[in-house]
Amino acid sequence: MATERQQALLDAEDSRFHAIGLMGTGLAMIATSERWGKKVIGFGLPSAPALYLGAARNAHLERNRIDLNEVFVTHPHPQGTWPDDHGPLFNYFEAFAREVIFSFTALEAFANESVPADFVYEFKSNKRSAPIKLNKAEIERRVTLDEKLKKVLPEAHGLRGPNGTKAWQDYRTLKETRDRLIHLKSIDRKSSGPEHQTVWGGMIEKQGVAFPDLAVRVIGHFQSLVAERRWFARYVPLQA
Repeated sequence: MATERQQALLDAEDSRFHAIGLMGTGLAMIATSERWGKKVIGFGLPSAPALYLGAARNAHLERNRIDLNEVFVTHPHPQGTWPDDHGPLFNYFEAFAREVIFSFTALEAFANESVPADFVYEFKSNKRSAPIKLNKAEIERRVTLDEKLKKVLPEAHGLRGPNGTKAWQDYRTLKETRDRLIHLKSIDRKSSGPEHQTVWGGMIEKQGVAFPDLAVRVIGHFQSLVAERRWFARYVPLQA
Protein backbone atom coordinates (compact mmCIF):
# COMPACT_ATOMS: atom_id res chain seq x y z
CA MET A 1 0.00 0.00 0.00
CA ALA A 2 1.27 3.46 -0.87
CA THR A 3 2.33 5.82 1.88
CA GLU A 4 0.90 9.33 1.83
CA ARG A 5 4.22 10.59 0.48
CA GLN A 6 4.38 7.95 -2.26
CA GLN A 7 0.82 8.70 -3.35
CA ALA A 8 1.61 12.40 -3.53
CA LEU A 9 4.70 11.65 -5.65
CA LEU A 10 2.69 9.40 -7.98
CA ASP A 11 -0.14 11.91 -8.33
CA ALA A 12 2.37 14.58 -9.33
CA GLU A 13 3.81 12.46 -12.17
CA ASP A 14 2.58 12.65 -15.75
CA SER A 15 -0.14 10.08 -16.43
CA ARG A 16 1.38 9.17 -19.81
CA PHE A 17 4.16 6.93 -18.42
CA HIS A 18 4.18 3.41 -19.82
CA ALA A 19 4.83 1.97 -16.38
CA ILE A 20 5.41 3.77 -13.08
CA GLY A 21 4.65 2.58 -9.59
CA LEU A 22 5.72 2.09 -6.02
CA MET A 23 9.14 0.76 -5.08
CA GLY A 24 10.70 0.87 -1.64
CA THR A 25 9.93 4.24 -0.13
CA GLY A 26 9.59 6.00 -3.49
CA LEU A 27 8.71 5.31 -7.12
CA ALA A 28 10.20 3.34 -9.98
CA MET A 29 9.55 3.39 -13.71
CA ILE A 30 10.53 1.53 -16.87
CA ALA A 31 13.20 3.74 -18.43
CA THR A 32 15.57 3.85 -21.38
CA SER A 33 19.05 5.25 -22.05
CA GLU A 34 19.64 6.83 -25.45
CA ARG A 35 22.56 8.42 -27.29
CA TRP A 36 22.04 12.07 -28.20
CA GLY A 37 25.13 13.32 -29.97
CA LYS A 38 27.99 12.93 -27.52
CA LYS A 39 25.71 12.55 -24.53
CA VAL A 40 23.81 9.59 -23.09
CA ILE A 41 20.40 10.61 -21.77
CA GLY A 42 17.81 8.68 -19.80
CA PHE A 43 14.06 9.02 -19.38
CA GLY A 44 10.96 7.06 -18.46
CA LEU A 45 9.20 5.32 -21.33
CA PRO A 46 5.94 6.94 -22.42
CA SER A 47 2.78 5.00 -23.16
CA ALA A 48 2.25 5.01 -26.92
CA PRO A 49 -1.56 4.76 -26.65
CA ALA A 50 -1.56 7.69 -24.22
CA LEU A 51 0.60 9.87 -26.47
CA TYR A 52 -1.45 9.14 -29.57
CA LEU A 53 -4.74 9.71 -27.75
CA GLY A 54 -3.38 13.01 -26.47
CA ALA A 55 -2.43 14.05 -29.99
CA ALA A 56 -5.85 13.02 -31.30
CA ARG A 57 -7.63 14.86 -28.51
CA ASN A 58 -5.66 18.06 -29.16
CA ALA A 59 -6.49 17.79 -32.87
CA HIS A 60 -10.19 17.45 -32.07
CA LEU A 61 -10.12 20.55 -29.87
CA GLU A 62 -8.25 22.42 -32.63
CA ARG A 63 -10.81 21.61 -35.32
CA ASN A 64 -13.68 22.30 -32.93
CA ARG A 65 -12.47 25.90 -32.65
CA ILE A 66 -13.16 26.35 -36.37
CA ASP A 67 -16.77 27.39 -37.03
CA LEU A 68 -17.66 25.89 -40.40
CA ASN A 69 -20.85 27.97 -40.51
CA GLU A 70 -18.65 31.05 -40.57
CA VAL A 71 -16.26 29.54 -43.11
CA PHE A 72 -18.93 29.06 -45.77
CA VAL A 73 -20.38 32.30 -47.12
CA THR A 74 -23.55 32.47 -49.20
CA HIS A 75 -22.83 34.39 -52.39
CA PRO A 76 -25.31 35.67 -54.97
CA HIS A 77 -26.78 33.18 -57.43
CA PRO A 78 -25.36 31.32 -59.31
CA GLN A 79 -22.11 31.36 -57.32
CA GLY A 80 -23.53 29.39 -54.39
CA THR A 81 -22.03 28.89 -50.93
CA TRP A 82 -18.25 28.69 -50.65
CA PRO A 83 -15.40 30.14 -48.49
CA ASP A 84 -13.98 33.59 -49.09
CA ASP A 85 -10.89 32.27 -47.31
CA HIS A 86 -10.06 28.56 -47.63
CA GLY A 87 -7.37 28.72 -44.91
CA PRO A 88 -9.63 27.84 -41.95
CA LEU A 89 -11.30 25.05 -43.95
CA PHE A 90 -7.97 23.48 -44.86
CA ASN A 91 -6.89 23.82 -41.20
CA TYR A 92 -10.05 21.89 -40.29
CA PHE A 93 -9.16 19.12 -42.75
CA GLU A 94 -5.61 18.89 -41.34
CA ALA A 95 -6.83 18.65 -37.75
CA PHE A 96 -9.53 16.13 -38.68
CA ALA A 97 -6.99 13.86 -40.40
CA ARG A 98 -4.61 14.02 -37.42
CA GLU A 99 -7.44 13.26 -35.03
CA VAL A 100 -8.61 10.17 -36.91
CA ILE A 101 -5.18 8.77 -37.72
CA PHE A 102 -3.83 9.23 -34.19
CA SER A 103 -7.03 7.77 -32.66
CA PHE A 104 -6.65 4.66 -34.81
CA THR A 105 -2.92 4.43 -34.09
CA ALA A 106 -3.61 4.62 -30.35
CA LEU A 107 -5.89 1.62 -30.70
CA GLU A 108 -3.26 -0.28 -32.70
CA ALA A 109 -0.61 0.49 -30.08
CA PHE A 110 -2.92 -0.68 -27.30
CA ALA A 111 -3.65 -3.95 -29.09
CA ASN A 112 0.01 -4.68 -29.79
CA GLU A 113 1.23 -3.96 -26.28
CA SER A 114 -1.61 -6.06 -24.81
CA VAL A 115 -0.47 -9.28 -26.50
CA PRO A 116 1.38 -11.26 -23.79
CA ALA A 117 5.08 -11.82 -24.46
CA ASP A 118 4.74 -15.63 -24.31
CA PHE A 119 1.44 -15.92 -26.18
CA VAL A 120 1.27 -18.10 -29.30
CA TYR A 121 -1.58 -17.64 -31.76
CA GLU A 122 -2.80 -20.06 -34.42
CA PHE A 123 -3.18 -17.92 -37.52
CA LYS A 124 -4.83 -18.74 -40.85
CA SER A 125 -4.08 -16.43 -43.77
CA ASN A 126 -7.27 -17.66 -45.46
CA LYS A 127 -10.03 -20.22 -44.92
CA ARG A 128 -8.27 -22.94 -46.90
CA SER A 129 -4.78 -22.58 -45.46
CA ALA A 130 -3.43 -24.62 -42.59
CA PRO A 131 -2.96 -22.66 -39.35
CA ILE A 132 0.53 -21.53 -38.41
CA LYS A 133 1.73 -20.57 -34.96
CA LEU A 134 2.78 -16.96 -34.46
CA ASN A 135 4.69 -15.45 -31.54
CA LYS A 136 4.08 -11.94 -30.23
CA ALA A 137 6.35 -10.17 -32.72
CA GLU A 138 4.78 -12.06 -35.62
CA ILE A 139 1.26 -11.32 -34.36
CA GLU A 140 2.07 -7.61 -34.23
CA ARG A 141 3.36 -7.69 -37.80
CA ARG A 142 1.03 -10.11 -39.59
CA VAL A 143 -2.40 -10.03 -37.93
CA THR A 144 -4.90 -7.29 -38.76
CA LEU A 145 -6.23 -5.03 -36.04
CA ASP A 146 -9.72 -6.47 -36.62
CA GLU A 147 -8.47 -9.95 -35.78
CA LYS A 148 -6.37 -8.77 -32.84
CA LEU A 149 -9.44 -7.19 -31.24
CA LYS A 150 -11.93 -9.93 -32.11
CA LYS A 151 -9.77 -13.01 -31.56
CA VAL A 152 -6.20 -12.49 -30.33
CA LEU A 153 -6.82 -10.38 -27.20
CA PRO A 154 -9.93 -12.32 -26.13
CA GLU A 155 -8.08 -15.62 -26.55
CA ALA A 156 -4.92 -14.40 -24.84
CA HIS A 157 -6.73 -13.01 -21.81
CA GLY A 158 -9.88 -15.14 -21.58
CA LEU A 159 -12.16 -12.20 -22.42
CA ARG A 160 -15.26 -11.68 -24.52
CA GLY A 161 -14.59 -10.13 -27.93
CA PRO A 162 -16.09 -6.75 -28.79
CA ASN A 163 -17.77 -7.85 -32.03
CA GLY A 164 -21.54 -7.32 -31.86
CA THR A 165 -21.24 -4.59 -29.22
CA LYS A 166 -21.54 -0.79 -29.36
CA ALA A 167 -17.75 -0.68 -28.97
CA TRP A 168 -17.42 -2.65 -32.20
CA GLN A 169 -19.69 -0.17 -34.00
CA ASP A 170 -17.39 2.59 -32.73
CA TYR A 171 -14.39 0.68 -34.06
CA ARG A 172 -15.98 0.27 -37.49
CA THR A 173 -16.73 3.99 -37.67
CA LEU A 174 -13.14 4.85 -36.74
CA LYS A 175 -11.59 2.29 -39.09
CA GLU A 176 -13.77 3.17 -42.08
CA THR A 177 -12.97 6.89 -41.63
CA ARG A 178 -9.26 6.21 -41.22
CA ASP A 179 -9.16 3.95 -44.28
CA ARG A 180 -10.99 6.57 -46.34
CA LEU A 181 -8.39 9.18 -45.37
CA ILE A 182 -5.40 6.93 -46.02
CA HIS A 183 -6.63 5.45 -49.30
CA LEU A 184 -7.78 8.48 -51.27
CA LYS A 185 -9.82 7.87 -54.43
CA SER A 186 -9.78 9.58 -57.80
CA ILE A 187 -13.03 11.41 -56.91
CA ASP A 188 -11.10 13.21 -54.15
CA ARG A 189 -8.78 14.87 -56.68
CA LYS A 190 -11.18 16.27 -59.26
CA SER A 191 -14.25 18.48 -59.55
CA SER A 192 -17.44 16.68 -58.56
CA GLY A 193 -21.08 17.36 -57.80
CA PRO A 194 -22.98 16.76 -54.54
CA GLU A 195 -24.17 13.38 -55.81
CA HIS A 196 -20.61 12.06 -55.29
CA GLN A 197 -19.28 12.61 -51.77
CA THR A 198 -15.53 13.13 -51.57
CA VAL A 199 -13.35 12.43 -48.55
CA TRP A 200 -13.50 16.18 -47.87
CA GLY A 201 -17.29 16.19 -47.75
CA GLY A 202 -17.14 13.17 -45.47
CA MET A 203 -14.95 15.09 -43.02
CA ILE A 204 -17.47 17.92 -42.92
CA GLU A 205 -20.36 15.48 -42.50
CA LYS A 206 -18.63 13.84 -39.49
CA GLN A 207 -17.96 17.19 -37.81
CA GLY A 208 -19.74 16.10 -34.62
CA VAL A 209 -17.86 12.82 -34.10
CA ALA A 210 -15.18 12.72 -31.39
CA PHE A 211 -12.85 10.01 -32.69
CA PRO A 212 -10.59 9.75 -29.60
CA ASP A 213 -13.72 8.88 -27.60
CA LEU A 214 -14.44 6.04 -30.05
CA ALA A 215 -10.93 4.62 -29.55
CA VAL A 216 -11.22 4.89 -25.77
CA ARG A 217 -14.56 3.06 -25.76
CA VAL A 218 -13.04 0.20 -27.76
CA ILE A 219 -10.08 0.05 -25.37
CA GLY A 220 -12.51 0.20 -22.45
CA HIS A 221 -14.15 -3.00 -23.64
CA PHE A 222 -10.97 -4.72 -22.40
CA GLN A 223 -11.39 -3.17 -18.96
CA SER A 224 -9.13 -5.61 -17.11
CA LEU A 225 -6.20 -4.71 -19.40
CA VAL A 226 -6.35 -1.00 -18.58
CA ALA A 227 -7.70 -1.06 -15.02
CA GLU A 228 -4.37 0.16 -13.63
CA ARG A 229 -3.39 2.41 -16.54
CA ARG A 230 -3.35 5.96 -15.22
CA TRP A 231 -3.70 7.48 -18.70
CA PHE A 232 -6.93 5.53 -19.24
CA ALA A 233 -8.39 6.48 -15.86
CA ARG A 234 -7.59 10.15 -16.44
CA TYR A 235 -8.99 10.39 -19.96
CA VAL A 236 -11.73 13.03 -20.07
CA PRO A 237 -14.33 12.31 -22.80
CA LEU A 238 -14.79 15.05 -25.37
CA GLN A 239 -18.51 14.32 -25.54
CA ALA A 240 -20.88 13.34 -22.75
